[in-house]
Amino acid sequence: MPDVPVLEMRDVVEFVNEFSDAAREAAGEQHTRYPDAAELLVWTAPLPGIDGLVEAANAIHPLFAASGSTRERLNELLRSLRPTPVAAADGLRWTVDHPADVLLTALATAVLAWLLRHGPDRLGTCGGADCADVYADSSPAGRRRFCSTTCLNRHKVAAHRRRAAGTD
Repeated sequence: MPDVPVLEMRDVVEFVNEFSDAAREAAGEQHTRYPDAAELLVWTAPLPGIDGLVEAANAIHPLFAASGSTRERLNELLRSLRPTPVAAADGLRWTVDHPADVLLTALATAVLAWLLRHGPDRLGTCGGADCADVYADSSPAGRRRFCSTTCLNRHKVAAHRRRAAGTD
């Protein structure tokens, strides 16, 4: 039974934003090269090809957009993967039956750990125009609505221009 590596949530977010179809299409990056997934995730286990990476990112992306149904969607995904918890000397580990499920299970268990610590309201998709990137809000106030300050600033500038033009 292959071990499932532990991923940091920031790496999950970056992976989903770089490989999911929704994020790439919203940014107009469908035809740009994909980054090195092993470097992005600090991953040493074998990784699937590009199609498998995109499929994994596409499976995780809806968890960020689901708001009220995040837990149900995650539970459904975990049931399909059937990870097994294992008590190890250094804490909890996860294993899976099939090596092909390691990446998706690592992504899903990272989201699970985040939800247990922070709740589903701290996951989201960017509120900026032409952006479908995901984020995990670790701010004290928990009011994040944009993937980055760049999208936040674009939103503010667009709102200012609408007000100045009298169309808002």
